[in-house]
Amino acid sequence: MTQRHMMGLDPEPRTTVDNRVWFGQKLALWRSKVGWEIAERQASEIVARCQHMTGCPAESVETETCLADCPDREFRMSALVILNAARGFTPPVASKISGQLYTMPSREYFSAVVAELAACQAELAALRAAGAKAEPPPNPPSLQEKT
Repeated sequence: MTQRHMMGLDPEPRTTVDNRVWFGQKLALWRSKVGWEIAERQASEIVARCQHMTGCPAESVETETCLADCPDREFRMSALVILNAARGFTPPVASKISGQLYTMPSREYFSAVVAELAACQAELAALRAAGAKAEPPPNPPSLQEKT
């Protein structure tokens, strides 16, 4: 790998792909993106329509859990699962990123990172030589559902 290639100045090597395969992949990606956008929009509407008890923290904050007495608690939880999956699996739009040049880090920055890694390794070796061990907390916290 040359320095010009690492800087992004050399073009990437071309790979021949049949047009029907290429257009099939583009169509599959487009369908996936549109499908996840539809799922995200519908799940957001379901979450917005859910009924809450008075004083429920989930009424104003999406990440909070509903009270145990909320009538649409299970629907909301299911819709949030779909909503988070849609947000996570939607293909990213990388057209802007792919057109940018890659800039290598400066020698000073790279040297500083390598020096910090060496210092961390030396500190770990000193701790291991001293026999230091991390003790677990005496009473690990248990997860409890908010009611």
